[in-house]
Amino acid sequence: MQPLDDLTVVDLTQSIAGPVCTQLLGEMGANVIKVEPPSGDNFRNLMGGSMFTPFNHGKQSVCVDMKTDDGHAVVTELFDEADIVVESFRPGVLEKYDLDYESVRTRNEDVIYCSLSGFGRTGPYSSYPGYDPCVQAVSGLMAITGYLDRPPVRIRASLIDCGTGANAAYAILAAVRQRDRGGTGTAIDISLFDVAVSWMSYWVSRYDRTGKLPERAGGQGIGSAPNGVFSTGDGYVYLATLSEAMYERLCRFLGREDLLEDERFETIDDRLEHRELLKEEFTGEFESYDAIELEKGLMDAGVPTGAVRTVSDIVDRDPHVAERSMLVDSYNPEADDEVVAPALPFRFSSAIHDGTFSTRPPKKGEHTTDILEALSYPEEEIADLFDQNVVFSEG
Repeated sequence: MQPLDDLTVVDLTQSIAGPVCTQLLGEMGANVIKVEPPSGDNFRNLMGGSMFTPFNHGKQSVCVDMKTDDGHAVVTELFDEADIVVESFRPGVLEKYDLDYESVRTRNEDVIYCSLSGFGRTGPYSSYPGYDPCVQAVSGLMAITGYLDRPPVRIRASLIDCGTGANAAYAILAAVRQRDRGGTGTAIDISLFDVAVSWMSYWVSRYDRTGKLPERAGGQGIGSAPNGVFSTGDGYVYLATLSEAMYERLCRFLGREDLLEDERFETIDDRLEHRELLKEEFTGEFESYDAIELEKGLMDAGVPTGAVRTVSDIVDRDPHVAERSMLVDSYNPEADDEVVAPALPFRFSSAIHDGTFSTRPPKKGEHTTDILEALSYPEEEIADLFDQNVVFSEG
């Protein structure tokens, strides 16, 4: 038994945020039916399938042309029988098909209907398409990322997408809990923009209090020094001394107790004022260490430190990744290859989930026939739908 195995989720999302949300639900046992257009999820072929694979485990795929009358009937029946609907169309699109929340709840009053978009269902930006790097720009995040004397830069992982998907799954589970305790269905409106702005929280609060804008600071940390990226003998580390005790441990580890007596570096404010001089002192010491060696020494001494690793370091040689089984077997349906992917980032002491994936990502429309049969379509009618290019299947 899994915690969500009594729930059916109809997934009309593409790209990353929606698929992250529905994968989390599917891996907790929900029956997730991924409804794809004739061309498939538009991220299937990006990076040779590498952007599709990690976020689409635990799902069935039905491929249907919703613009046809018969295809629309298939999707409508799925919506009307669903416990949860998750969709990522621009506001107004599903209204044309009577598949918006207000229409669906007249036929399925207990439905939990999550609309996941770039900018939300209301407001002057609501009709804009929203992709992670664009939302990084308009949310203020990009303005504080990079170096002060260079243009703003994007974070290269899709953090806003993944964070929005996780927040959407959380909101859906809260709605399920409310419904199970005697409540009703509900609509959920969540957007990449809302999530990104919420993640700017301490910068927003600081600006409201002081009127000061945050500046791009490259590899330099905030609020203390030394705090930032430092070079070593073979690479880089990020070091953060966030208290007097951490600074003292750092100096003692390096045998530089003299810096504890230097009045230029006596307090956190003093060290911030003279952070460049302090960086020179420590960079000279760090160059005699390998990055991993320095990381271990400082972490053992109680100083937060992280060697800057590459993807190959993580995949090929990181002992912590291996010990915690953070990479698991998966399958890229677009390349038809066995691949590894990061496991789900949680472990339970009970048997709820072990981090591995329940099923591989589906090929486009792989389960079309199975889903139509579950909707009681007779064999002859299913064959006709394929012949008329209403539904499609690969694999």
